Amino acid sequence: MVFKLFSNLKKFQKTLFAKKGISLVEVIVTIFLISIFSSILIANFPELQRQFALSRAAYKFAQDLRRTQDLGLSGVQILDIGGQPITVKGYGIYIDLTTQPTTEYSIYADVDGNHVYYPASYNYCSQVSEPTADCIIEKTDIKKTNPSLYIKEFVNINGLNYTSINFRPPDPIVEIQNKCQQACADSDNSRIGIVFTVDSNAPSTRTIWVNTSGMIKVQ
Repeated sequence: MVFKLFSNLKKFQKTLFAKKGISLVEVIVTIFLISIFSSILIANFPELQRQFALSRAAYKFAQDLRRTQDLGLSGVQILDIGGQPITVKGYGIYIDLTTQPTTEYSIYADVDGNHVYYPASYNYCSQVSEPTADCIIEKTDIKKTNPSLYIKEFVNINGLNYTSINFRPPDPIVEIQNKCQQACADSDNSRIGIVFTVDSNAPSTRTIWVNTSGMIKVQ
């Protein structure tokens, strides 16, 4: 009985520590497959970079929209060049597609209270004294992420090439300049879309939707 157990134990040890060798053919096939996958990855890397930059820019814009919405909700104070608080009626984001390719958008303070931003006013709030017109809080240029990026078009805008999305305290109330009021490209005329795109061999887009209820979505 003891001899049988000992014999079985030796067999188990041989099985446990047995090693199977790797043939030369298997090594060659493995190296060949690694080479193919590496070449595919290297060839597509610039395109992958562009697609990643497109998604990052779209989500950054959505984040800036939410941040502007929070400004309208909190009514935080903006200071002028002398460090004095500016009386602000709301906050918004302005986009102008007049010149293509457009790569910039601005977050502005609605000083005059008309809930839109006029492109004639390009002053920064921190660089003027006691402004009476709307002023810019900050600008973002998406091409700094990738030079191939730009803002392509609007969805549900009344044929114009500019818009502002304004958040007015205390709720905040959302005002969308030039929003389509009747028959629109999109069935939901309570919202607009801002389309980001990237120049590439396989063009693709990201659309950021915002509606009059303040809902923001990236598609």
